[in-house]
Parts: sequence; C-alpha cells; structure tokens
Amino acid sequence: MNWKVTICEPCLDNKELEAVINVVKSGWFTMGERTQAFEADFAAQLGVKHCFAVTNGTAALHLANMALGIQSGDEVICPALTFVASANASRYTGAKVVFADSISSEDLCIDPQAIEKLINSRTKAITAVHYGGFGCNMEEIMAIATKHGLSVIEDSAHAVLAKQPHHGELHSLGSIGDVGCFSFFSNKNMMTGEGGMVVTNRDDLAEKIKLMRSHGMTSLTLERHKGHSSGYDVIGLGYNYRIDELHSAIGIEQLKKLPALNATRRKLIKHYYTLLQDNPNVVLPFQTRNLEHTTPHIMSIMLKDNYLNTKNILRENGIQTSKHYDLIPTFSAFSGSNFTSSIPWIDNLLTLPLHPLMSETDVEYVCQVLNSI
Repeated sequence: MNWKVTICEPCLDNKELEAVINVVKSGWFTMGERTQAFEADFAAQLGVKHCFAVTNGTAALHLANMALGIQSGDEVICPALTFVASANASRYTGAKVVFADSISSEDLCIDPQAIEKLINSRTKAITAVHYGGFGCNMEEIMAIATKHGLSVIEDSAHAVLAKQPHHGELHSLGSIGDVGCFSFFSNKNMMTGEGGMVVTNRDDLAEKIKLMRSHGMTSLTLERHKGHSSGYDVIGLGYNYRIDELHSAIGIEQLKKLPALNATRRKLIKHYYTLLQDNPNVVLPFQTRNLEHTTPHIMSIMLKDNYLNTKNILRENGIQTSKHYDLIPTFSAFSGSNFTSSIPWIDNLLTLPLHPLMSETDVEYVCQVLNSI
C-alpha cells in the first residue's frame, strides 16, 4: 500500500548512523561502555537512581515482576486495555493476572477504584500502564498500594520523559512506583529498534535486576575484559536480557532528541483535538488533559458507529490506521477471566497517524477525510 499518511515513522538521521558506525569500528558489540553511558543519561533525565538497559520492554517487565518476588499463587492487577506484554510478564512468573477497567471514555488509564475492588489476600502487585503517554493517577494508585502492602510496576512504554505531580513535586513517570519499565521498540517515541530499560530507586531491587539481567552472574564480560574481575559466580536464576552496544548507541542519540520529538507530538495531537472536536461520531480520550508534561505516543479515538466502514474509507484514502488495543481478556489465551468493560465504545478504538515527521497539513488531511464520512 502506498500510504499518504503512515501510522508511525522512526525519526533517525546521520547522528544515529554515525553512532552505529563507531560501534562497528570499535570492535566491541556486547554490553559495554556505550550501554553504561546510555543508562547514566537515562537515569539523569528521569531523576532515578538505577537504570538497566535490556533487550526489550517485555524483558524489562519480566525482570520487574521477578525482582518483586511475584510467583505462582500470587495475583497481579493489570489494565485490560494495554498491550499483551503487560500481562504476559506477570504470567511468566506463574502468577494470575486480574484485569481492571479504564476510568472512562475520556480517560483510558486504569481506574484506581476498579483496582481496589479487585484486591484480595493473594494480590501482590499492581501494573499501572501509562496509556498513550498519558499518566495514570499515580497519587491514588500509590496510596492504595501502601494501604494494602502491594508493589507497583509502572509500564511506561509510551511515556518516556512524561512527568506528573506526586506529593507536591514533579516526578518522571516510571520513577514513582517500585519499578518502571520502558520500551524502545521501533514505533515508540524514542526507538533503538529493539530495546528497553528497567528503572528503580530501590537498592535491593537494583541488585536483583542487575544479576537477573545477565544469567545471575556476579561480573560482566566488560569487567573481565578490562581485568577488573578474573572470574564470576552464578548466585541465582538469571536470563540473557542484555542489550548490545549498537542499540545503546542509537538510544543515546535518540534520548538527546526526545524532548523536541515529544513537543512536536503534543503540537500535532492538539491540532487533532481541535479539528475533530465537533465530529459527533468521534470520542476523543484525554482531550481535557493538560498536555504540558505528557508524551503523546498514539492518537486514539473511539467511534460511536460505522467502525469498519470508517477504517476502510481511511485506507482507501491512503491513511494508515491501527488499534491500540483489543482488550486482553478477549484473547483466547486469557479466556475465563470473566472481565467485562463498562466503557462505551471501547471495542471501537481506532489509532490515527501520529509521529514527528508528520505536518499539520497531514493532520488536516486525516481529519478532513474522517469528518467527511
């Protein structure tokens, strides 16, 4: 298909190309000094103590669940509206995932009141997903977690550099809960192709994550290469979730550009809101949010009617769309969850194009076609 407006595009230039070439010239490809630099830069941007770059966002979520000691017999509360990895990562541990609804058609993030109703003696943790780059109500979620002695995992795959007031101060999303998880998949606001990051302010969790990321080994290849260690012990179960230098090099350059890329996304989504607000068939989630500290990742709308026909007409006009997401409990692998959403039109989610290479004219074209249907 020759799209006139694509759903997403990576924003790369010669900076990333040069960074990759320099890795190739260096001859060191495994997790090394560039990864350390990437982690340090990310920690500084988020204002968090510990950052661990990993192979992808799913690995980040798995490590978060494992570090928190989640296991068979436990339950983890997760939003029904998220990518399946948010739930799968808890299931890897043997835990049961229990699904909570969104707040409303205007706010698609997980509902704190729904969370509290699902808590029982088996509940171990809450996974809060910052859907589309819009933060969950972390003040209320953390209060619930403290009240019931639960851990909180922040799935911040859509929310790199998003911020939110917490206890009167502005905090980066991903740094408020016990562990924050990020994805740098190629459609994300910053990308490395594949890649992710686990962050925490807790020293005890950092030690566990560091070990589990690389086979439970007490020293890394780079340390032995530099002579800082002559051997290693394996002191626990671990995984090969290490990122490589190529992806870290791209991440360093992408992180530098991210504030400007996020600002462009905020400008484009505001334009969408203005042009679609009078369409009686379109519901605009998050339209009333203050966008200043958000990181719009997707332009999700809900259609009250005419869903399939609308998608087809947009496609015929060269406009690529997607859906974020089908509710996880609707998948065969999660049958038997007994979840029913109370959100009107939640099954009619439609993702419109949104990326920094778009122009306002592109947004106007999409809205012109959509408003004409």
